[in-house]
Amino acid sequence: MPKVSVVMPSYNHAPYVREAVESVLKQSYSDLELIITDDGSIDGTADIVRSFTDPRIRFHAFEQNQGACIAMNDAINRSSGEYVAVLNSDDYFLPGKIERQVAFLDAHREIGAVFGLPEFVDEHGATVTNRTHPFAGTFTTINRSRREWLRHFFAHGNCLCHSTVMIRRTCYEKIGLFDPLLMQLPDFDIWIRLCMHFEIYILSEELTAFRILGRGRNVSAPSEAAVAREAWELHTILQHYSKLDKETVRNIFHDLPTIIEMESPALALALEAIRIGRPGYRQYGLELIRECLIEKPNTLPYKQYFRLVGESDPYATRFAGKLSEYTVKSTIFKILQHLARKIRAQYNGL
Repeated sequence: MPKVSVVMPSYNHAPYVREAVESVLKQSYSDLELIITDDGSIDGTADIVRSFTDPRIRFHAFEQNQGACIAMNDAINRSSGEYVAVLNSDDYFLPGKIERQVAFLDAHREIGAVFGLPEFVDEHGATVTNRTHPFAGTFTTINRSRREWLRHFFAHGNCLCHSTVMIRRTCYEKIGLFDPLLMQLPDFDIWIRLCMHFEIYILSEELTAFRILGRGRNVSAPSEAAVAREAWELHTILQHYSKLDKETVRNIFHDLPTIIEMESPALALALEAIRIGRPGYRQYGLELIRECLIEKPNTLPYKQYFRLVGESDPYATRFAGKLSEYTVKSTIFKILQHLARKIRAQYNGL
């Protein structure tokens, strides 16, 4: 049984998957297996993977696309190593990546998962030096205790690079695998669940080449659809904080002015979520207040609760009219485009 399992979900990455696979097979640390699950690719990705004959590769292909998390979970379930490293099929490991992380986890039994930094590369493998790119400055090298991480995640969101992680199998056994109902933030969901039980650590060196695809083709690229899904998924992920006991909430959010004197730490947590105010947070905060009031009606005067709902406007009803108007205009614009194409085709046929 190999000590390290590298798990790779692949999907329509024919131009890049060979480099990804080779970056694993060429690692200085060789006691590993590479478990690949192809998620129904239609561009030849699966054929490229099948062309490798290295016995350390174990490959399975879905007949139809099922989703990245399902493919990831399939790969993890088929793996057997004590440590599990994740690699996206359009990224690649830098030399020495696995050796460094294995040495760290062997020497630090108290750490559940170790991360590194990404080196940003473009579609051709050239280093991206554009500091104004949306991904620039996203990831951090600052290390924290697990409770400090939980506080940071709540206030600021994700800052860990998924394709740099190496995690103990026992962590997955404790917290479970990836949520298939998440598309934008499944790794962030894992980090929160992970830090509820285990310490993590970031090595301050670049370990994985993170490929930035053109025309916003990265799943994490900030398209309108991705931003909408992220808000919806945040609303779900924040529910993990509601499962914490009162003392843990007080320890994590000790910096909130009201957390110590409040009989209900959940109420302080809810008010902080509303104060942060990002999409997903207001809905979570108001729902948490409602739960507090159901459990203990005198937690907060109903009058204040109603005022919070009205002022927070969790479903952006103030903009509903403008949104409807925008939708109508967008529909009309698409119809006009269709008519223009028909007229142009008729003209070209004369």
